[in-house]
Amino acid sequence: MSDPRRPDGGWTDPYEELMGLTGDEPLPQLEDPTTPPAQPPPSPLLTGLVIGLLLVALSVAVFQLLAPEGDGAAAGGTTVASVPDDGAPGTTTPATPTTTPGEGTPTTEAPPAAAPYPPIEPKIPVEKLKLKTDGIRIQDDDIPDLDFGIDAATAIGRLSASLGDPDEDTNWQVSTGRWGVCEGELERIIRYGPFHAIVTRSGGRDVFNGYRQDITVGDFESPAKDLETLSGLKAGDTVERLEEIYRDQNVEFATRPPYETVFELRSARSGDLLLWGPVRGTDPEDLVLGIFAPDVCDR
Repeated sequence: MSDPRRPDGGWTDPYEELMGLTGDEPLPQLEDPTTPPAQPPPSPLLTGLVIGLLLVALSVAVFQLLAPEGDGAAAGGTTVASVPDDGAPGTTTPATPTTTPGEGTPTTEAPPAAAPYPPIEPKIPVEKLKLKTDGIRIQDDDIPDLDFGIDAATAIGRLSASLGDPDEDTNWQVSTGRWGVCEGELERIIRYGPFHAIVTRSGGRDVFNGYRQDITVGDFESPAKDLETLSGLKAGDTVERLEEIYRDQNVEFATRPPYETVFELRSARSGDLLLWGPVRGTDPEDLVLGIFAPDVCDR
């Protein structure tokens, strides 16, 4: 170590040798720049994952090579059930599921044969048959009402005994929605003059399930022309009478294709639809052309 004292007895400056530095001089190298950086050790978890994926891929490839052809497997591994094709021996076609008519789903079956509904006595006077929201009231304590959901044989049998033989029977057909039955379900429309009884299927049974009284269809010689509601409304009455009879309920007018204008009778308490039907217009003198129960598909 140098003596900090000068020959003349004074003290030396310990920073004298640094006075000439400007800050531009390069820093000394701490290590050889050509030495490559050290690599971190490999992760055992990553290595195991890569090896596992390779083994899975190899197993799948081996399985596909060994699997026999023609085992009924479709793309994606889904098995397709098939039945023999009657038209081409040795080939198969997918099995077609069937659905039960009248259970709320469209039918894929052909309409069945329509059995007749014989008349059931006694003959009920037309004035004792009253149209209501859920069927036909019979004002006779000895005869039950014809409520929607009863056997069609009973309902149609009673109507035939009272109104005469039907003027038209469509037999079973697939609904297009025209008669208020859900599209694709089976329906059978039996007409007495202007009155149309609607029959559907439910739980394997034929059931009476709706009606439409429409004076634009059928002849006026039929006793069915005199059918009226419990409150006394007939098809052919005026809009003024409609509103007078049901002044305690709500009578509204709307458009329902294919009808240009219809009335809708709704409960003043709940707002539920009670009856509806086409009208010629909304003026007091315009005519009520039909009285319909709420559509089957809306109930």
